[in-house]
Amino acid sequence: MKISIRFSVIAVVILICSIAGLLVGPRLLTIQAQSSVKKAIVHTPSAPAIVTIPKDRDLFEPFILTVQPGEIITWENEDSRPHSLFTTPDFSNFLNPKGLALYVAAGQRVSLSLFVPGIYHYYDAGLDSWSKTFSRVVAGQHDKSFPMAMEGIIWVQGNIPQLPSNAMNFVLNGHDDFASEFIAIHAPGAVTWHNLDADPHFVGLVAGWSAPVNPVDIGLYRIGGTDEVIGGESITVLFNTPGLYYYYCRNHGQVDPLTHRVHALEMASEYPIPMEGFILVV
Repeated sequence: MKISIRFSVIAVVILICSIAGLLVGPRLLTIQAQSSVKKAIVHTPSAPAIVTIPKDRDLFEPFILTVQPGEIITWENEDSRPHSLFTTPDFSNFLNPKGLALYVAAGQRVSLSLFVPGIYHYYDAGLDSWSKTFSRVVAGQHDKSFPMAMEGIIWVQGNIPQLPSNAMNFVLNGHDDFASEFIAIHAPGAVTWHNLDADPHFVGLVAGWSAPVNPVDIGLYRIGGTDEVIGGESITVLFNTPGLYYYYCRNHGQVDPLTHRVHALEMASEYPIPMEGFILVV
């Protein structure tokens, strides 16, 4: 039976505490994302902040848009049908600090400005659904780009107070997914992934993006499962460079060369939900 993410995380804490004494010399890989950049990246767009809804594709392009606070963002609907945009239900001090609810008629455009720094994760609620179990957007069968959902990310750059310097994420036991889709830390900082699943999984960046998205290549890392390591393996990655890091597991996802998005492989247990995640480093 599938378990909720919140229950999984609670169970994880108990599990790790119980097996800590059994692990002798656990293999902990520490990888540092090298960079001489010490200050927050300032992104000055060379073109208007526009998200296009292409005709007959059920996508937002680009998938990730980076803007400055107060910058005007425009959604242009080139499709022959209207689309409704809503932020996902999850929120925190960095995720969805303001809710969005927009309607874009066929052949029309809508614009707004966002002033609070953070990540705004939105989707077309008329086409896709929201999984409360995994806190993910689930692509609808009628999406013309299925298994990719009609979802997008707006990153409003700027300082976000009270972010931790370290965070932990888990590969869920029995599921091809990460416990948290979005994590935020301040630089310099670190993120640790712990694999509670029986199978090995990978952490590596999605190709095709440039700074301030994926500003530094962190490499590709294998995380052994519980079939190999008692309690599962962990890796820790150090982040010195601010940016938005978009990563995935190559065993259960594939990168679309046109949109630079991850789509789930059919063999993944949570198909069509992709095994991907985002780390905001500020």
